[in-house]
Amino acid sequence: MKILQLATALLCSSAAMAHYTLDYPTSRGFSDDNEPQAPCGGFNSAANRTQFPLTKGFLQIKSGHVSADIKVNVVYGNNPTAADFTSAGATPASSLSIKNPGDSCLPLDLSTFKGAADNTNATIQIIYNGGDSPLYQCADVILVSSAPTFDTSKCKNVGAAPSATSPGGTAPTNAGSLVSMNGVKTAAAVLILAVVFAL
Repeated sequence: MKILQLATALLCSSAAMAHYTLDYPTSRGFSDDNEPQAPCGGFNSAANRTQFPLTKGFLQIKSGHVSADIKVNVVYGNNPTAADFTSAGATPASSLSIKNPGDSCLPLDLSTFKGAADNTNATIQIIYNGGDSPLYQCADVILVSSAPTFDTSKCKNVGAAPSATSPGGTAPTNAGSLVSMNGVKTAAAVLILAVVFAL
C-alpha cells in the first residue's frame, strides 16, 4: 500500500511541475489553474511594481517542461487592458527558447525597445509554451536607467542558458550547474510499473 501512495505522490508532483513560475521580478500572482488565461494568468490588475533596469535586465523563471518557447511583451501604462497586450504581441521585446527544466534566467535588454524610457510604468508579459498550450504571467515594473534595488543574484540557470530567437539582450553569464530531471522521471516510471505489476 505504501508503494501505491508513493507512486501517487510522484505522479502528483510530476503534474505540478508541468508549467512554469515567474520568480523574479515578482509576478502579479500565480494560479496553476488560471495560468492558461491571457493576458496575465487570471491576474488582470496591476500589482506592486519592481524597479527594472533598461539595460541588462532579466526575468527568472522555473520551468517544468524539458523545453519551451517564450515570448516577452512589454506594455506601458498604470493598468494595461487585454487589448494593450494584444497590440504589444505584434512586436515582442524578446523571443527565447529553453532546453531544460528548472531555473532559467531570461535576458531582457530594453535599452533600444520602442517606448522604453526612464521612470516609465510598464507590465512585462511572459507567454510560455511548453507544447501543451500557451501559459501567461505578468510582472508590473518601473523602467529605470539605474535600478539599485534590482537583485542580480536572482539570475541563475540550470543547464544551458536560454537561446534568443529575437532581440532582447545577451545571454546571462551565470550558467549555474546542470541538474537533470530525467533521473526523477525515470525513477517515477519504474516505480509506477513496479506497482502495476505488483497488483
